[in-house]
Amino acid sequence: MSSFGESKAFKLAEESANSFVIHNTRQLSRTYPRGTRTDSSNYNPVDLWNAGCQIVALNFQTSDNSMDLNQGKFQQNGFSGYILKPRFMRDGQTRFNPTSITQGEWLTPKKLHVMIISGQQLPKENKNKNNSVVDPLVRIEISGVPRDVCSAETEHIEDNGFNPSWNKNFQFDICVPELALVRFVVEDHDTASRNDFVAQYTLPFMSLQNGYRHVPLLTKEGNPIASSSIFVHIMVVDQ
Repeated sequence: MSSFGESKAFKLAEESANSFVIHNTRQLSRTYPRGTRTDSSNYNPVDLWNAGCQIVALNFQTSDNSMDLNQGKFQQNGFSGYILKPRFMRDGQTRFNPTSITQGEWLTPKKLHVMIISGQQLPKENKNKNNSVVDPLVRIEISGVPRDVCSAETEHIEDNGFNPSWNKNFQFDICVPELALVRFVVEDHDTASRNDFVAQYTLPFMSLQNGYRHVPLLTKEGNPIASSSIFVHIMVVDQ
């Protein structure tokens, strides 16, 4: 096993991506946050997963976007802690380079259509105030190879966390679906400052199912919020 601090690991993933992927077909790589992260913050693990690193260590005591992605990534195996990498990342002769996508078995373009229809029983952001009602909006974030990274969001709905309705359509082009993650984020809109986090749900792109779906929502700590969800329509089309 090889251990890499975050700075070294990201340098390899950015400057020698294909060589790093090949290295990780025959040897385990462990990466860890740099020691100067005295606030226990986290790096984004996606680029290191894309390079084939098997053990991407995070500060689990910190609830943030990186931990959401980590929880979502490992949903597909029931949180058993192991996911088989795609075949093109297990081939010792692979030409896969996540920073420069070329033709290969990894390139299987999909078009993702998402309609954010409505929300159900979204929690209050400030539970200490009896009259606290969220002004919710939903943002969809796509993580994966750099070419696939993007986001889009709905408009906010004033004072309605019980049954807000958006009926907003979005389209995303995904070129390497086996490495993509989809994150649904609900925020409380604030005109005077940064929006407040309300809830989220992250899952692998390959776990999406077509049709009308209720997306269950999780707290910042990754715990289920009873009866809270967003209602969506999903359609994945080959390109």
